[in-house]
Amino acid sequence: MRRKVIQIGDSTQLVSLPRQWAKEHGIKKGDELELSTYKNKIVISTEKEAEDESVTIDITDLDRTSLMFLIRALYKKGYDEITLLFNKQLTEYYRINEDITIISAIHKEVNRLTGIEIVQQKENLCKLKSISKTDGKELNNMIRRTFILLLDAAKDVIDAAKNGDPILLETIEEKHDTLTKFISYCLRIINKKKTEDKNTHFLYHIIATMDKITDILKNCSRELKGFNKKVKKESSEILDKAYTSFEKYYELFYKYNHETARKLSENKENVINLLIALSGKVPVQELLLLSNMNQTLELFRDLVESRMAMEF
Repeated sequence: MRRKVIQIGDSTQLVSLPRQWAKEHGIKKGDELELSTYKNKIVISTEKEAEDESVTIDITDLDRTSLMFLIRALYKKGYDEITLLFNKQLTEYYRINEDITIISAIHKEVNRLTGIEIVQQKENLCKLKSISKTDGKELNNMIRRTFILLLDAAKDVIDAAKNGDPILLETIEEKHDTLTKFISYCLRIINKKKTEDKNTHFLYHIIATMDKITDILKNCSRELKGFNKKVKKESSEILDKAYTSFEKYYELFYKYNHETARKLSENKENVINLLIALSGKVPVQELLLLSNMNQTLELFRDLVESRMAMEF
């Protein structure tokens, strides 16, 4: 769609809005529009609230974990009203090899999400509804809070492993749920904004991958609970190096430079070499912990690429 530029006086240039778009959004004389610029683009958006979006889905055939992922996905996508239908009361929870109630799974996931609540519950139906508007201005603050809490969770896992501290491990599940809440809300904000520049997809990928890193930390804490002793000195050194990548990526995200990117790459290779050298010298469960932590470094390498793309 092309528009001619109209010159008014010496300093003012005007471009008309598409009539159909203006009608759909109720734009009239005197209204204010939001403009954001990115290189050779201008994005025009209305501050008027978008209509609530709703969806109805039959969840009967889903297991507990898949059901929770579905609710989270619909929330991230931006739905304001979610109606869940089911014709049985129980669903499979494969991790503990038990059946649990569908309603309990729904309640647990809703408690991990910001601004949405259960507003109706029947024998074969559960309705979730947004009770607060998503504020795009919160995004930058929420991303920083997510990074800080992720660093905190990683430090707790590593300290618990080095000191054999079971009490510290108990906090990881709570931090995981809070991180899930922060990350899901960030992704919901991006989807609700419905405006894109060349960096939007890269930013979305970075935040979504932080969710995977959070899950790795949770799984590491669960493995440590059954270990019940301190890891060896060599393992502690590897864990400290792994934590360095958490710190360095946080630094890179907010202040990109090639040197920090290089250090992240170097650190990842150093950890791999140390892991190879340690193979067969530590208990299998300890080696599994180190291997899982190494997965976070692989993910950070991927995130470096996305951050590079955002910079240039």
